Amino acid sequence: MAKKVVCIYDRGIDKAAMSGFCELEEYGYEVELIEKTVGETPLEYQNSMLEVEVNGPDKTPINPEAYRAVADAEIIITHFAPVGKKLMDSAPNLKIIGTLRTGAENINLGEAAKRNIKVINAPGRAAAAVADFTVAAMLCEMRNIARTDADIKRGLWTKKFDNMSYSDNMCNMKVGLIGFGDIGKRIAKRLKAFGSAIMVYDPYCEKKDIEALGCIAGSMEEVVSECDFVSLHMRLTPETKGMFSREWISKMKPTAIFVNTARAGLVDEKALIEALQEKKIGGAVLDVFQEEPLSADHLLRKLDNVTLSAHLAGTSIGTFTASVAIVADSLKDYFKGQPLRNTIA
Repeated sequence: MAKKVVCIYDRGIDKAAMSGFCELEEYGYEVELIEKTVGETPLEYQNSMLEVEVNGPDKTPINPEAYRAVADAEIIITHFAPVGKKLMDSAPNLKIIGTLRTGAENINLGEAAKRNIKVINAPGRAAAAVADFTVAAMLCEMRNIARTDADIKRGLWTKKFDNMSYSDNMCNMKVGLIGFGDIGKRIAKRLKAFGSAIMVYDPYCEKKDIEALGCIAGSMEEVVSECDFVSLHMRLTPETKGMFSREWISKMKPTAIFVNTARAGLVDEKALIEALQEKKIGGAVLDVFQEEPLSADHLLRKLDNVTLSAHLAGTSIGTFTASVAIVADSLKDYFKGQPLRNTIA
């Protein structure tokens, strides 16, 4: 009997994209493609992504056919499909779980470790997309691009917005990056082209590595209190959950722009909304939210000093194709006898 790989596709990485793993058949594997949730609507898919990030894989439903499919699988490939204890119980031969994301909120890593199941990810898959989007969104908020577009479509022709006194050129801006992994570094490189000064706080990154990219290494206090933009770029973990608290928000300059294209759970959303309502900070750029999609009466929808987007920062065709290629290449090299790359558990 051939060894088996089960690839669970969804609306983000669909069947056609996931079929890229059929190349593994050259290494003696049977590849089965199965849908995460049959007939899932775009809204249901969006809600399921938020659900798995908030509640974890063991409380998030999956297509019952997945339990049958993985019964003889050695490898499971997932994008947002939850891989919890029950699915692992159904796969006694499971050796590797591959996630087509950087984060692994949809995988029970503790359970995988107990069973000596290796977990690999797709590091950097969305780094270019998120970096491009973040810089574009900064410009959009600072230079009122979305606001003037909305105004013109309503028949208006506004030349001066409320942020006129601090809507400056990027070459005059100091941008603070909290987190300096692949995405943070890419953002820094893009901002250097604008001539922006960049201050970085990352307790896991050495000062020399920060300065090597022409950035200033600062403390959290310095980044938050001195910068014109404060942008989050870190994973959501038990340690980082809610780390950008009411206290940190209160330390921002009254003209500063808060940027979050990472994870909603990193910030005290209630405190941020209050700061925006009371004009205690200049504005915000938000691509991630505690509630997705935002309800019609959500307070953020009523604010004019925030630029909102529908969790799009990492969404590009390049992200999805890169995800499959990164994990597939890692597996191919492993089948050839090389060490398994990109292991996170």
